Amino acid sequence: MKTKDKILKEAFYLFSEQGFHGGSVRDIARAVGIKESSLYNHFKNKQDIFDRIVDVQWENAKAYFREKELPFAQGDNTDMFEERDMDRLIEKVLSVFAFFFEDEENVRFRRLLILSQYENPRAKGIYIQFYRDYMLEFQSSLFSALMDAGVLERRDARILALEFYGPVFLLLHTCEGLKEAEPEFEKHLRQFIKVYGK
Repeated sequence: MKTKDKILKEAFYLFSEQGFHGGSVRDIARAVGIKESSLYNHFKNKQDIFDRIVDVQWENAKAYFREKELPFAQGDNTDMFEERDMDRLIEKVLSVFAFFFEDEENVRFRRLLILSQYENPRAKGIYIQFYRDYMLEFQSSLFSALMDAGVLERRDARILALEFYGPVFLLLHTCEGLKEAEPEFEKHLRQFIKVYGK
């Protein structure tokens, strides 16, 4: 592993355990086994390291969804959610959210952002961008497409996204993995389809 990658790996671990301010440049250099001054040959400062971690985690998420042929962004094919068989639909929806509950790096990244959001404005902005704005925009787009396909009743797509994602966000932040979240997640999805499905 290249020194730059080792720095990112160790910084990611430290930040996710102690928050952005909890892990110093000295701590990162010590964990990598290099002098603190050597670290600056690879990154301008600690914020630069953090920003690169964000980029890497975003690319990792995108790669995961692309590899599994799951929708990741607006404009991606969402036909899989037009499934009328409830059990199969639940299985498909859970396959999408499994990443957020189970992927070790994603769970660590979320913890990093939660710990750091009150001490680092960039961390707070990224947390809001990834776990609120992006999710609501994607789901609003998805629900609009499902309304056009006649799967959901015609409603305000943004409000539907809020109604769907609110409980999922709660489970994501309070459950230890998908196994714990799955029973409530499934009840929520069944109720949501019962109320808004056609």
